[in-house]
Amino acid sequence: QTCLIHFIKRIFQRLDQRMEILSAGEIRLSNLEALTILREVKEDHTKKKANKRKNDRLLTLVLESIKYLEESPAGQQEESNIKDFVSNMQQFCQDENCFLTKQEFLQLVNIRPSKPVDIQLLIKESQDRLSEEQVDKILEIVGCSIPGTEEEEEGEEEGGEEEQEEETADAEALDEGEGK
Repeated sequence: QTCLIHFIKRIFQRLDQRMEILSAGEIRLSNLEALTILREVKEDHTKKKANKRKNDRLLTLVLESIKYLEESPAGQQEESNIKDFVSNMQQFCQDENCFLTKQEFLQLVNIRPSKPVDIQLLIKESQDRLSEEQVDKILEIVGCSIPGTEEEEEGEEEGGEEEQEEETADAEALDEGEGK
């Protein structure tokens, strides 16, 4: 993500020398925001035809970045999804008295975790800070607020069906054991 921000900054510096970066370390963008900026850069870049060779190289980088981001959860998101997610998470954090950093919020939006292990990777010291119920609630909020790619959503549906089948098989095994 940091590389993407630096990449975008370099693009803007080359396209428009008027832009001034005040503090490079304090800008954090969601992948959706980066995708929006890259699409605008693409439009501006295709309108300008000066210095064709440099334009082609830059346009290639922009197009590859756009392709990558469109295949990520950011490609399915809209600004309203992120606003809903943030408001739901803020309410959850307030109700549950658990606090997440801005960086953790951003990671949840960008990566769209679907399993508890994903939460462990995204939220620092999550085992100490969050209970299993809180992790499940975060995953529920993420799943309801932020649309994912078709592959992710199919995987979640299949995962749910597999869990139900396992629970059914476990229940049947218990019933057979009690009958003996």
